[in-house]
Amino acid sequence: MCKRCWNIDSTECGTEKDTECDGTKCMMLSEYYNISNVIYNSVKKTCATDIMCDNCFSISTNHGLSVRVSGECREGENSNAEMKYKEQCHDKMPLNNFMCPSCYVNTSTDGCKSEGMVLCRGNEFECLTYRSLVQLSDGKEVPMSMQACFTEGGCKIGLAVVVGAKQLEAVEKTCTPAIPVVPARKKTTNAAASQA
Repeated sequence: MCKRCWNIDSTECGTEKDTECDGTKCMMLSEYYNISNVIYNSVKKTCATDIMCDNCFSISTNHGLSVRVSGECREGENSNAEMKYKEQCHDKMPLNNFMCPSCYVNTSTDGCKSEGMVLCRGNEFECLTYRSLVQLSDGKEVPMSMQACFTEGGCKIGLAVVVGAKQLEAVEKTCTPAIPVVPARKKTTNAAASQA
């Protein structure tokens, strides 16, 4: 048994219920969603998903959207009962020398066109293309399209698991490998070239 809750506008659970799990671990997700400098926090307790344990899942764009989800797991019955919200990976991840196309709109699920690249951070080694109708923590339903850096493995577990919002109608979710950042070549002066 594990504690179960999902409070999408708070860092505390409030009411918790018991849920029966297949495995022996319980989990808590601390979610942070920044849309155009408006912060949405949410907390989720449930049965553990191994890939989320002691991991940080994130989405990064250059267009006013970022998502950070810290996962914590413990072994044993109701082991997530006393877990508290943690900001272990909120905007503290170093650049990782990869990049992806970047765009974001909250007016349509028809897609968006990238007009530049975003530098990836932490374990963001995949490029995400995503379109869906989602419900934000204030209850507002938003048609959303984005291209972004995404944590490796995120597509396999499903984006609805890691975003601090409810996915209502998914249209597209695809991941491709992130693109290595090629360092700029140093210019050689004529003098240095002649000495060679």
